[in-house]
Amino acid sequence: MISINREAMKVVREILYDADALGVGVETLANGTTVIDMGLERKGGWRAARLYTLVTIAGLGEVSYEPFVVGGRTLSAVRVMIDHPVEGCVASQIAGWQLEEPGKEHAAILAGPGRALNRTNPDHYLDWIKYRDDHHESVVAIQTSESVPVGLADTIASSCRVKPDDLYILIAPNHSLVCAVQVAARIVEQTLHRMAEEGFDLELVRFASGFGVIPPLVDDDLVSMGRINDSLLYGGIATLHVDSTDEICADLAKRVVSSVSVAYGRPFVDIYEDADRDFYNIPIDIHSPAEVHINNLRTGATFSAGSINYDILTESFF
Repeated sequence: MISINREAMKVVREILYDADALGVGVETLANGTTVIDMGLERKGGWRAARLYTLVTIAGLGEVSYEPFVVGGRTLSAVRVMIDHPVEGCVASQIAGWQLEEPGKEHAAILAGPGRALNRTNPDHYLDWIKYRDDHHESVVAIQTSESVPVGLADTIASSCRVKPDDLYILIAPNHSLVCAVQVAARIVEQTLHRMAEEGFDLELVRFASGFGVIPPLVDDDLVSMGRINDSLLYGGIATLHVDSTDEICADLAKRVVSSVSVAYGRPFVDIYEDADRDFYNIPIDIHSPAEVHINNLRTGATFSAGSINYDILTESFF
């Protein structure tokens, strides 16, 4: 059986070996946990962003960059090719593990393969699949603008049943290049969780790939958060290869694109403000790709829906 934490650690060791050239910082906390700063106090970069993204999909795919034209300007986009969508995306990449911290208004939300080791309070996304991991090392990623306290690291290590010095935490804030890339690369993960919400059995997904524009950077967490969500909702394309029926695939494709949502058609930051800055007040179906293609392996038929919304991307980015 694949251990997603073992596979992710291969990438983590590459990051640690080449930390200075990658523009990342490495800190060992008092309890022995290793924290890798990939955009908070250190600047990170394109190579760091690719490796961070590989860690979040547990090393079970490929990550590359391509051009993407928006509003007459050529931006960059990230392409992800996923060999094991269940393990790489659902068990690892989804940011689903919430950890409350005393005195903190917002809970830390963890992504990464360490989620599949958590036996104390596993997140509900893991209910969609059978996979669980068992490994002596754990890797998690946190989208945060704050340093990692020792107490939080102790809690994560305990929940994952590993020693604190066998825990590795990657961090990057919303406004960093690393975060912009890794969020755009979540287009497959975002599509899979919408498919599950529509009742599709994710175990039937065999392969997946995604393509998403990387927004212009700005040193403002709110604006950055809006832009990186727009890259998914209005500029993300997901392709899934599934073992199902044509009827199910045709119906599913129409349901899992962002354009079906009543919230569709405005930059995400406006949607967020109207929801009183509470993600739980935002219609769940807006968290979908702009465009989807579902290839049914049984028949060879492909069903498509949605499209890139260049107008909203231009408004959001420029």
